Amino acid sequence: MSEVVQPLDSTTAVRDRVRSALEGGEPLDLHAGSTKGALGRRVVGAACDVSGLRGIISYEPGELVLVARPGTPLVEIEQVLAQENQYLAFEPPRWGDNATLGGTVACNLSGSRRFKMGALRDHLLGIEMVDGRGELVRGGGKVVKNVTGYDLPKVLAGSFGTLGVLTEVCLKVWPRPEAEQTLCVSGLNPVQALEKMLDWAGRPLEITGLAYAGEEGQLMARVEGPRSAVRQQIDSISVEAVDTAVLEDAGSEAFWSQWRELTWQDIGETQQRWRFSGPPTHMVRLMEALRAEGLSQWGIDWAGGLLWAVLPVDAEVGLVHRTAARHQAVAWRFAAQIGGRNEEAFTPPQAGVFRMNQMVKRALDPQGLFNPGKLYALD
Repeated sequence: MSEVVQPLDSTTAVRDRVRSALEGGEPLDLHAGSTKGALGRRVVGAACDVSGLRGIISYEPGELVLVARPGTPLVEIEQVLAQENQYLAFEPPRWGDNATLGGTVACNLSGSRRFKMGALRDHLLGIEMVDGRGELVRGGGKVVKNVTGYDLPKVLAGSFGTLGVLTEVCLKVWPRPEAEQTLCVSGLNPVQALEKMLDWAGRPLEITGLAYAGEEGQLMARVEGPRSAVRQQIDSISVEAVDTAVLEDAGSEAFWSQWRELTWQDIGETQQRWRFSGPPTHMVRLMEALRAEGLSQWGIDWAGGLLWAVLPVDAEVGLVHRTAARHQAVAWRFAAQIGGRNEEAFTPPQAGVFRMNQMVKRALDPQGLFNPGKLYALD
């Protein structure tokens, strides 16, 4: 019978747990909502549940700033923001009802607005965390203690819990647009769709979503802003296409929610989800190259910068990563199940980047306490 792990519910409890782990030489497997457990390699360590670190600490709608604990569910944050007609402009996916702010920050997850509004790390104003020495560290905003030479909020975003235990997150929030509509353009092949994406993304328009549903051959372009301006901009780009339809507010919101949450992908037992990010001009060629590896379902997001793909579960992982690298892309391989084995989860970084990552790791977690091996065999 497995031991029941009590969730840590205060900064003091986190510091005590980290110091105890240091004394015992015991690595920690950090988690909260566990909705991102299919990302990264499996960690061998003592469970460290931070889901008790939840709640909004402060929210200043007039200043567009929210401070919350990492175990706070995303849905709770979004509901509070909606009451003030505000939102998280980086559009984080949940991938599960228990999705938390901390897991989202740890994976630096952003939705379809990324090409327009920036990634999560661009909206991260400050963090508080307990480092690998059991010390409380703040970065960004009001700095109590920092680590010389590192922009901690930027460094922590996307570190997959390998650098420290988040205890507080400060985010920039945005006013919600008055209206949104999505233009659906059918009948385009991938090359044509990519050309449209690059063209429209470069125009002075409020296009905040550009995605291509590969299996359906449909390009989706979302416009947000004042209602009159949205309609005008939709009309201005729709004349450049032949087979079009328009999704109004509720329909548009529903589509992008389904797209963000990946419900349009049906993953069978013999299939596995992959995510590729890289230069938009390379993404169609990468998709075509993956056909040789058994590519089935696929779609392009971020105005061409992101490819979602479904490959056979027995696809040769190293070959897929080499194919990604050949097209200047980085691949994430999702485990077949939460907490499942997932070796070679990420495309290995270039040597210089890897060395820099190791320097940051040694500075913040010198004993290799947090999520050892989560990213690569040696991190």
